[in-house]
Amino acid sequence: MFMAGLDASVVVVAMPAMARSFDVRPVDLNIGITIYILAQAVLLPASAWIADRFGARRVFVLALTAFTVASVFCGGSRTLAEFIGARILQGAAASLMTPIARIVLLKSTQKEDLVSVITISTVPMLVAPTLGPAVGGFIVTYLSWPWIFLLNVPVGIAGVLLVLRFIPRLEESRRPFDWLGFVLLAGASASLLSGFNVMSASGGSWSVGGVLIAGGIALGALSFRHLTRHAHPVLSLRAARIPTFAATSLNGGVLVRLPVRAIPFVLPLLFEVVLRYSAFYSGLLLLAMNGGDLLLKTLATRTLRRFGFRSVLMTTSILTLAGIAASVVLAGFTSYWVIFALLGACGMARSLLFTGMGTLAFADVPHEELGSSTVLWNLVLQITNAIGVSLAAILMNLTSIVLGEPAGHVTLHNCQVALLGLVLLGALSLVSFARLAPHAGAAVSGHRPVSGGESADV
Repeated sequence: MFMAGLDASVVVVAMPAMARSFDVRPVDLNIGITIYILAQAVLLPASAWIADRFGARRVFVLALTAFTVASVFCGGSRTLAEFIGARILQGAAASLMTPIARIVLLKSTQKEDLVSVITISTVPMLVAPTLGPAVGGFIVTYLSWPWIFLLNVPVGIAGVLLVLRFIPRLEESRRPFDWLGFVLLAGASASLLSGFNVMSASGGSWSVGGVLIAGGIALGALSFRHLTRHAHPVLSLRAARIPTFAATSLNGGVLVRLPVRAIPFVLPLLFEVVLRYSAFYSGLLLLAMNGGDLLLKTLATRTLRRFGFRSVLMTTSILTLAGIAASVVLAGFTSYWVIFALLGACGMARSLLFTGMGTLAFADVPHEELGSSTVLWNLVLQITNAIGVSLAAILMNLTSIVLGEPAGHVTLHNCQVALLGLVLLGALSLVSFARLAPHAGAAVSGHRPVSGGESADV
């Protein structure tokens, strides 16, 4: 998971340099992000079955090795087509790495320890994106962009050794593989994300994109029908009926993540292309957000115990969205350090928000459903990530067209419209979080609501 986080965080600051190398517009490099996520989304439904059938540790080692090799291919790419091919291999490997690591973690953790364990386990995932933008920016500014991918080689080798040393052998199973369910889910994910990607590209066909999105929705409906009726579905949907899982993973969780996931795509373009910051200084600004996220992790357990999941999710959603809006509105009109402080504060709010959602999602999930619920959670997360980036690119291109500017060009106005539009969409998440019970996740957080709207520690 550290490798995936490091890779994602350094790629975003290298996009302008990579665009010049590949001779394409910077906004068109969103395909390098979405194709990676698409590969993950297509293969994710099978990850739980693969881990059960061949053993989590064995599969994890193979996935780490494949990710490392794909990173070398990314660094050696000389055309956009070569880069896309390497990113597909990376995404395929990541589709096994992340869910299997989380399955092992959840299956070995008691419910009362879930908040603490989730908080601790996300620290390495935050260290990577915290250091990644600054490190990546430094490399792009003073060396060259291929080196950001070669960073994964020593990390991958160390990861394989650590997996062999610490990850236990979990029990394998021989349940049959649901080929029809896998094909339907893969087709739905591929069609939906491809449609958004086609529409987000400058000069892309909206009619083709619309047909692909409609096809993805239709296949998704068929997938739902099949998975709810099959005796051994490739992906169980039972967790979707649990209110806490639905609110944090399918409803409000999806909406609030859209603007947050668009930030790594939009802000580097804004800082480097519009404001003319170097990749290094752009990376430092993203470091502020990720650093604020990391800084407040230590308070997550006590905050959730004191105020409860519902209050924390609603408050931090408001603060996170407000921070994003303020940062992009003030960009270009205020000092570098004001933006740095705003992004740092936004990262602090995001820290509690994501820890709360990531913990509450599994608070009420039965042990036997942890594998499938983890895969479902990751699948929705990856699709949301891709759609967030694609929607940002679509809004940027639409704004340019409305203002009479060439589509695909990055300006202050289209960056602002993109993020502010997604912030408004993210605000709808408050409706879902407000419907949570005051005692939601109390067995996990230790929060005990009392009369008068106050709360008390257990």
